[in-house]
Amino acid sequence: MKYNFVIGLLIIFLLINGWFFVYLQLPFSGEAILVALLSILFMALVRERFAFLYAVTLVLCYGIFLTVQAFLHIETSDVQLLYVYNHLLFTSFILSFWILLNYIKKIGYKVDGLIEQVHELQKYNQKTGILTRNEFMNQAEWVIKSIARGHGEAWFVEITITYKNKRIQKNLQELLEKVVLQSIREKFDLVTATKNTIYILLKDTHEEGVEIVLNRIHELSKKELNFVDTPYKIKMEMVKELSQLSKVREEAE
Repeated sequence: MKYNFVIGLLIIFLLINGWFFVYLQLPFSGEAILVALLSILFMALVRERFAFLYAVTLVLCYGIFLTVQAFLHIETSDVQLLYVYNHLLFTSFILSFWILLNYIKKIGYKVDGLIEQVHELQKYNQKTGILTRNEFMNQAEWVIKSIARGHGEAWFVEITITYKNKRIQKNLQELLEKVVLQSIREKFDLVTATKNTIYILLKDTHEEGVEIVLNRIHELSKKELNFVDTPYKIKMEMVKELSQLSKVREEAE
């Protein structure tokens, strides 16, 4: 609410400031308006510290320009007073816009931070129901510790889509993710994905058990896709340490 009030107040002030520039018809007001408009575009593109430095430098340079003009043309005190008004309006406009820009960017950073936090807190992909990469790594850490205590086995399976058509890759991956979920033990095995790759962590199983899951994935995907050549390749390995899931960890961070 505070940000909304300040931003609204600054916008109103900038509009009033601009109106005074046009209404009063001060010396060099046309040039000042042009410079102010170009400065708005420039300040919006650069970082905050550079925007502030630019704003201060611009105000000082414009003040020097008006001072030099007044002395060179030996202006009367009345005209010099108009120069002062011009500089005050220009300064207030530039600094007010910098403050407004700073507020807007702060809100943008907060929104980006909140979106990132939401992504980190999300446990499941909304479209297919697989785990997010962060949640996969969190649960995988528990699985590895559990396996170490119980002297069991866990297997890491990597399914990489080899289909070359980029338009079809996304739909193919979504379908495969759903097929994988149907092929594993619900709430027991873990599944996540990155672009073109699906990762599975099978807990408390052996190599024969992994083959059973992979055969199930093959049969279900073939039934759904009706393919001749398998559109993916598979890599599998027994997992004993969390470092073996480095590919997923890199994507999660």
